[in-house]
Amino acid sequence: MTPSTRVALVVLRCTVALLPRDLRARYLEQWEADVRGATDLGMSPLRLAAGTLGAAALIANADRKGTRTMQPIGPLALALRLLGGANARRHAAALAAVLALSLLTGVGLLIAG
Repeated sequence: MTPSTRVALVVLRCTVALLPRDLRARYLEQWEADVRGATDLGMSPLRLAAGTLGAAALIANADRKGTRTMQPIGPLALALRLLGGANARRHAAALAAVLALSLLTGVGLLIAG
């Protein structure tokens, strides 16, 4: 297995966490087979895994139709799905704050350098 395939499988597992629980196993199996066979077809496994991220967002959004609250997106949504439980929002907010602080620190270092 190539390094890009390994990275693509990690991205894929994170992507599947965005899906509703009842759909995760099905899509993980299908998309994992696609990623593993991508190099045989001359495709980039990493690009294929990135494409599943868009598909997962659309599937998750279609599943949530009818809710009136704004759903989180991106890293915050992934953190909420992975953490779960009663304190999920607090943990996700802490994670978002740490990521934002890291981003601001990086930008500050770029400007100072």
